[in-house]
Amino acid sequence: MSHGRKLLAAREDLANKVSEIAKRRGWTLYELVNRILDEVVRLESMGKSLEDVVEGFELLREAREAGLILIPSRLWYELVERCYESLDRRWLEDLWYECGQWYGRYYESLEKLIEALKKFFWDLSSIDLSPSEGGVEVKLFLSSPSLARIELLSKFVEGAFESLGYELISKKGVRGALSMRFRGKGLKVE
Repeated sequence: MSHGRKLLAAREDLANKVSEIAKRRGWTLYELVNRILDEVVRLESMGKSLEDVVEGFELLREAREAGLILIPSRLWYELVERCYESLDRRWLEDLWYECGQWYGRYYESLEKLIEALKKFFWDLSSIDLSPSEGGVEVKLFLSSPSLARIELLSKFVEGAFESLGYELISKKGVRGALSMRFRGKGLKVE
C-alpha cells in the first residue's frame, strides 16, 4: 500500500532540533516525524496526550530520585498493618518520623513537600494546607480507614515539617483523617 506525503509546517528552531535528533539516531527526518506522529495518534486513541506521558515520566523519575519504589498496594498495606500490630510500635513510628525528616530536607520547602505528598501518596484522597495562628494546618484524608496508616503518616508529616522549621502544636487523627497544626519557627507561610 502506498502512502502519500503531506507537508507539515513547524517552527524553524523546532524543525532543526528534530532534524538533529534524527541524525543522532541514524534516521531520516521523515522516519522520525512519522514515528512521533504514530505515537501521538496512539496516545490519542487511549485518551491520553503527549503532555500526560511526559508528566508521567517526570513523576517516575522524581520518585526514583527521591528513593521511592513501586510495590503492589495490597502487599504494602498488609505489611504496614501487621507490623504496626505486632512489632515495636515506637520503633516503627520513629522510622516513619526519620523518613519524614529526610524527605522534608530533600524537598527543601513546604510547597514542594506538599506537592510530593500529593503525587506519591496515592492513598491520600486529599491534602489541604492553610495558614493557622502563626503557622500552618495540614489536613490529610486517606482513602481507607486505617488507624495504623494515619498514625504512621502523622509521624512522617511531623518529621518532614519539623525538618523544615515547624513545630507540632496539635494533632487529631481518626480513622481515615488527620489534622495537624504546626507553628512556624520564623518561617513565612506562603
